[in-house]
Amino acid sequence: MKKLLFAGMILMLTWSCNQTSNKDQSKVATLAPDEPTLVTVGNFLTKAPELVGKPVTIKGTADHICKGDGKKLFIISTEEEGRVKVVTGENMAAFNSENEGLDFVVNGIVDEVVVDEAYLLEWEEEIKAGIEEAKHLGGGAPMTEEEKVAGKHKEEDPGLEQIAGYRQEMAELGVKKLSFFSIVCTSYTVEKE
Repeated sequence: MKKLLFAGMILMLTWSCNQTSNKDQSKVATLAPDEPTLVTVGNFLTKAPELVGKPVTIKGTADHICKGDGKKLFIISTEEEGRVKVVTGENMAAFNSENEGLDFVVNGIVDEVVVDEAYLLEWEEEIKAGIEEAKHLGGGAPMTEEEKVAGKHKEEDPGLEQIAGYRQEMAELGVKKLSFFSIVCTSYTVEKE
């Protein structure tokens, strides 16, 4: 009788452990990674603020691929207004400029650059110091050697013009910051005809 009772307890314990294990496995199965949100060229700017840091998929025609480094792609749609900037992710090869005009399906993460007075002051200081400005929304050109020796930058510097333009835009809109959204590409396909 003791052996039967002991065997019954082991059977119940084994069954109980299997039930817990099955529950845990079903929880794991439902905790799938974030599915990318499908966005369009036309609705990207509207949806982007709520999708920062999240995966998205977008389809569009390559309007422009930067020929210098191939790290930026701008896509448009023939059916909607708008233009979306896509940049290559870490360890990704550059976009091939020969694919300009072709359709792309891009998977990536939505990124936001916030331009406020602190950002603009930092950018201004970098221009004055002759530091490479490429990180600032395309930035202006770095100082020439003569300008570095003179300790100043040209007055007509494109970076300084951009800074003034952003300040003016914020003043006109009555806001303290501007947000610029793009997609950091994790993968893409080119649909060739």
